[in-house]
Amino acid sequence: MKECQLCKNCFADDVATCPHDGMPTSHTIAGEPVLEGKYHLECRIGQGGMGVVYKARHAFLKTQLAIKVILPDLVGNDPQLVTRFRQEALAAAAIRHQNVVGVTDYGVIDGSLPFLVMEYVEGESLHDLLAREKALSPEHALELITAVCAGVGAAHHQGIVHRDLKPLNVMICSDKPNLSQAVKILDFGLAKIKSGELLGSFIQAQTTGLMGSPYYMAPEQWADEEPDARSDIYSLGVMFFQMVAGDVPFKGSSIPAIMKKHISDPAPSFADHGTRVSLELEKAVLHALQKDKTQRTATVEQFVEELTAAIHPGASTIHSSVGRSLPVSSLKVITKPPQSKVFVDNVSVGETQNDGALLLEGIQSGNHHLRISHNGFKDWFGDVVCDGKPQQVVAELQPGVTDSRSAIPMPADVTVSGSGTLDDSHFQATVMNDAMGHTAHQTYGTRDVNLSSQSMPPQKAGMSKAILGILGVLALFLIVGGGIGAAYMMGVFGGKVGPGGNNAGTPTPSGTPVVAAKADLVAIPGGTFNMGNDAGRDNEKPAHSVVVKPFKMDKTEVTNAEYLQFITATSYRPVPAHWVNDKPIAGQENMPVRFVNIDDIKAFAEWRSKRDGVTYRLPTEDEWEFAARNGAKNNRYPWGDEFKSNCAVVDKESTEPEPVGAVACANDWGVVDLIGNVYEWTGSKASLYPGSKGSIKETKEPHFMIRGGAALNKSVGEFGITSMFRADVDATKRDKELGFRLVTQN
Repeated sequence: MKECQLCKNCFADDVATCPHDGMPTSHTIAGEPVLEGKYHLECRIGQGGMGVVYKARHAFLKTQLAIKVILPDLVGNDPQLVTRFRQEALAAAAIRHQNVVGVTDYGVIDGSLPFLVMEYVEGESLHDLLAREKALSPEHALELITAVCAGVGAAHHQGIVHRDLKPLNVMICSDKPNLSQAVKILDFGLAKIKSGELLGSFIQAQTTGLMGSPYYMAPEQWADEEPDARSDIYSLGVMFFQMVAGDVPFKGSSIPAIMKKHISDPAPSFADHGTRVSLELEKAVLHALQKDKTQRTATVEQFVEELTAAIHPGASTIHSSVGRSLPVSSLKVITKPPQSKVFVDNVSVGETQNDGALLLEGIQSGNHHLRISHNGFKDWFGDVVCDGKPQQVVAELQPGVTDSRSAIPMPADVTVSGSGTLDDSHFQATVMNDAMGHTAHQTYGTRDVNLSSQSMPPQKAGMSKAILGILGVLALFLIVGGGIGAAYMMGVFGGKVGPGGNNAGTPTPSGTPVVAAKADLVAIPGGTFNMGNDAGRDNEKPAHSVVVKPFKMDKTEVTNAEYLQFITATSYRPVPAHWVNDKPIAGQENMPVRFVNIDDIKAFAEWRSKRDGVTYRLPTEDEWEFAARNGAKNNRYPWGDEFKSNCAVVDKESTEPEPVGAVACANDWGVVDLIGNVYEWTGSKASLYPGSKGSIKETKEPHFMIRGGAALNKSVGEFGITSMFRADVDATKRDKELGFRLVTQN
């Protein structure tokens, strides 16, 4: 095979001159540019420490591929190379994860040149991103490292260690709607066959400025110990440090100097590099950089959890301790006018089409900020919560000058391209279409900017009195209108009232009537029951007798519809994070309100108490379990002692709840959804039962007990949800799985 010296295109041996540019060709690899009769090598796209990478096309499927040919003289002329390569190729192919470059095949040319067939990705490496940006915000770095850790974790769970994690081995694809999908890890397991590459990597780093392996190697790797998952975690700690501080923690003019620092020198602080971060973030990174791997962060999931807790206090999910990965969603954005630019979390994800629609696939679970821009219109801002189900947002922009919030300095967009000379870790790949046939083109900005729709910019001091007067009149109309609207929803003007005092009201777009203008409570008689579970988890033991006084309990969890009445009447902030434009998403009015903490619930209970003339509060743990176990019957579930899959919203693949009462099974008094749908706050602070042998973590902030489980919870296993299951949560936590119901003793 011959290659053009200029364009690097591949030709047969009888082609002496490139037909494209007239440059002479030179011989490279023996044989024709077709491997195994099906892989057509088109052009060289990279060369590095192990071999060369070619862009290729499958002869029959016509798919674009990347093929890495391993050159024996670059890996030490190992006589066992082919055998070892086959073993590592099989291991790499076993890792099937969205954040790992997929390996689809391998082969051997002329019995001596092994090659690897991989998916073809297009974008830039993390090394290139850092070379351009120097340093990233902690929030942006967390997004990147979370995606990297997701791929690394998938390999670790199969017993596969990367051994050579570094920015050059992380690609950021240009065809994905968000970073959780865009990050791809290269060269899994191949570091195991790189004999003699350490020196070459360092020489290359000195001569080209590339950051090679020595800067990221764990102390035990320098001692020639067999690396394990914690060695990868050390490398990830170095990478995160570099992302935020702008440089690696350990540098030197020679390999021995770098080795000494990794083995014996304490890790520098971020302040040593002129970067200020919180103490919690410093601790999380230093935990990953411990010299003794037994003292190091144990898993990539723990590493992400510690970083998340430091950067976004209280943002970790209830399921994070179980290590559950949440599903991704599709998001359809419809804009008026069409051809508007769409930004998700300050990342440009494309422009809506002529029909005003843009479909985004693979949106990571969680709350996302949206910004829609169009010349001649004010910017539109909003939030959307993704949790595995398709979401749709309609943004109608108002004519006028650009919204004042867009005066926040925005980063220059950087269009990702795949041209240039690449290292062996740099692959380009084809743009992938989503399932609907749309292509999501992505442009990455240089830094994160907080664009919360709830934060308004300061007004200019020079506003005239006339404008202030007009605004005052408008505000008065809004207040009066809001009061009338709230009064109507509460039934003051004779709205149709359904059974139990609930307003049948106007149907939602889904056709389901909106629930509850007035609370619907059921009376639960007092009594004695056996609280706890001797066969359960430590915090459920021991079972003990408890006396409960009579009380009334909400038949359902508090809905978005009723919480909206509270927001409308009081202008309370913040509104739940899963709402859009300060309202529930259309069709979700009957779903339980979520993302509320103890303070939010106290404010709601106070408002509802004034509205109804009774005193509402959260149920105690005793009251909640008494209701869920049917009092003295001591049932395992509200409907009996055997689990019934049609009686609870659990075992789901999404955190999205069902409308309240969608499951008909109730306790003896008619209370529904005590098991599943969303966890429910209680008014009881975290505690152990009398005589318990368990332990409870001491915390600065008070923790309260939650009950009942949520849609994502399991019905079986150690964490299987029963009427006795209990957990504690920080009182300030707002979470996609946390809702509530109230009780009264009036």
